[in-house]
Amino acid sequence: MGSFLVTLVSYIYIVLAILRIRTKEGRLKAFSTYTSHLATVNLYFGSILFTYVLPNSSYSQEQDRALPVLYGIITPMLNPIIYSLRNKEVKGALQKALGRS
Repeated sequence: MGSFLVTLVSYIYIVLAILRIRTKEGRLKAFSTYTSHLATVNLYFGSILFTYVLPNSSYSQEQDRALPVLYGIITPMLNPIIYSLRNKEVKGALQKALGRS
């Protein structure tokens, strides 16, 4: 819980710093970087949250095996994908693959 609170407070300070940027382009670029980080942090803490918040009455062996996979394998695997979506070429290729122009 302590690391979550420290991370939450630091992200609040980041948002406040971004809002002080005077130019619109600078704010957009900073928020673009911020959202990539935030998505990764949400994946990380989200899997931990499910591990510790689930009530004992709904406990199952399958969940006990699936959550470490999400936490230890899926989250690190998605990091490069999340950060590559900031690249304009990757965004264009993804939109083209999904049928948007």
